[in-house]
Amino acid sequence: MRLVRNTPHRPSPLAGEGGGATAPEGEGSAAPADVLAAAARRTPLPTLSRKGRGLALAIAVALVPTPAFAQAAGEPSAVIAPTCDHACLIGVVEAHMKALAARDPSQLKLAKDVRYAENDVLLPLGQGLWRTVTGVDATGLTAADPLTGNAAWFGSVRENGKPAIYAVRVHVNQAGAIDEIEAVVHRKTALPAPFSDVTKMVHDPEFNQVLPPEQRRPRERMLSIADGYFSTVELNDGQVLTQFTDDCGRLENGISTTAAPKPGAGGNAAAIATGCENQFKLGLYKINKRVRRDFFILDTERGVAVARGFFDHANEFDRYKLTNGREMKTALKWPNSITLLEAFRIRDGKIARIEAVFTYVPYFMPNPFRDGVSHPPHYAPQPKACDAACLTNEANSVMHAYVGNQWREVNWAPKVGYGENGVGIRVGEGIWATVTAIDPEPLVIADAQTGKAVWLGQIEEHGQPAWAAVTIAADGKQVGDVEAEVRRKEYGTPWAEPTSPPAFATLPQTQRTPRALMLKLVDGFYAALNAHDGKVPAGLAASCQWNVNGQALGSCAGPLKANALQWIARWRDKQVLAVDEARGLVAVRVFEDMPAIPAEFSGPNGTRRPNPAGYPHSLRIVEVFHIVGGQIDGLRRISSELPYGMKPHA
Repeated sequence: MRLVRNTPHRPSPLAGEGGGATAPEGEGSAAPADVLAAAARRTPLPTLSRKGRGLALAIAVALVPTPAFAQAAGEPSAVIAPTCDHACLIGVVEAHMKALAARDPSQLKLAKDVRYAENDVLLPLGQGLWRTVTGVDATGLTAADPLTGNAAWFGSVRENGKPAIYAVRVHVNQAGAIDEIEAVVHRKTALPAPFSDVTKMVHDPEFNQVLPPEQRRPRERMLSIADGYFSTVELNDGQVLTQFTDDCGRLENGISTTAAPKPGAGGNAAAIATGCENQFKLGLYKINKRVRRDFFILDTERGVAVARGFFDHANEFDRYKLTNGREMKTALKWPNSITLLEAFRIRDGKIARIEAVFTYVPYFMPNPFRDGVSHPPHYAPQPKACDAACLTNEANSVMHAYVGNQWREVNWAPKVGYGENGVGIRVGEGIWATVTAIDPEPLVIADAQTGKAVWLGQIEEHGQPAWAAVTIAADGKQVGDVEAEVRRKEYGTPWAEPTSPPAFATLPQTQRTPRALMLKLVDGFYAALNAHDGKVPAGLAASCQWNVNGQALGSCAGPLKANALQWIARWRDKQVLAVDEARGLVAVRVFEDMPAIPAEFSGPNGTRRPNPAGYPHSLRIVEVFHIVGGQIDGLRRISSELPYGMKPHA
């Protein structure tokens, strides 16, 4: 199959960090959001004599400020006394781990408005890992900062009996209650990332050792040193913007990535260069287009700084050279981000130890505590302002513009929303910078009533094929909203190498189904899926076949009759994208939640089936129903894996 190609992609023409059709220049840049800037200013006042205190009081009374100037901007009070000291915070985070092991958050002192996030998705406390955890390390690496009320824990847990690498941030409010819990959980998947033998994981005891006064640095200086690490790894070009000790070591997901690996242990960065500074001087981490980060713990006594953030791997190139001339290939050919919690031990003004826990999330995923939830501006198309032919043309124009990142060729509306795999980003980033070819014979479903067209087919990213479903909203000749779902082979089955989807010929009038009935059949299908009662919905043809990410899965009715989909807890947030009565097609977007519990299910005949979902996750799906003569004749879907419980755009 010949794919539509264009000239090789060029770097994004937008100003700032990738730019975009809707964002101001520089928005989303790598400048750190220092959440401790205010706390760092809270230095204790010197002790005054009785006479001095009296004089100070007299001056204070004479110069009582207005409330607006009673304290530094952004601070709730001029006096903020920590209610939970270092030992208290360590006790709280260890109590959190005990409650997690017991799957019982009620053991904790919780604020009424407590918020919990797992891999950057807000969930009701008690869901996600809280329902699947089967063990917790007896000890972990801990850190705390009374000035910010934050504590952290690094280690591993067991989930349904299997190991997972884990780190958590816990925040304690002024009333001594936990009001924020932020967890990063890394499971072993086919995606390339370190994953240790947790039985051999050792946290460096240096993190807990109190430094001699002469080796300490004030909060502001610690922040600069630790943040310099991220500035160095961002667009890593060989320039080192902080200092490291000669024996600096780094542990990532329980594996040393700075010490020479043992024979047969597998490769990582340390196989190319050992030591923190040597790796950065080589430019090993050039793929990090942007490091979004902030620090929530600065412990001057122990020299420990802890940050949270994202490494954005834009993968706008798939080959690069180290400073010594050696050519490297990127492990993945597509945009992705990793979310992380990372701890630094700073001794005598230099980084000595590093420990990080990270996992993959969709590209440009936001942090709900710092960034809020990603809701790109949505364009409201005017129904029937652009007919099916018009919408098809707009969809094709957008898809051709992807090749070579020619986003300027699209006639954008004044306000544009753009997203990939559930995350809002800027036009010009993401797959705009990686797509090298598109399917010449895609399936396009256009609907003047919704003002949307759905393009389904193959794309190539630096020559690697992937499935894509791209939804375009347009009004006349202006494109106002684009959302792309992309499925890559690294996420495993179901998957088949992409080929052009069926064309779906126009149906004779006698075989067509009215729009209202088509939508009713779709609703009935998802209702039957959610019922988990072994019943097949009305209108599901016996001949219906299910195709997922190009892989034929057989009968549509079979899994329903056998009640074999109980491991998918629910199908939710369904949205109709486009309806084509002439060809009998309905395209919808829907989410699937797989909580990975219970461990087994019962079939209709009492047989036990293991739960195939190894860990909690969700799928965001574009599904196409083919409806002939009032019956669902076929299902085709493209799905993208998301962190568990991720919500649709508002």
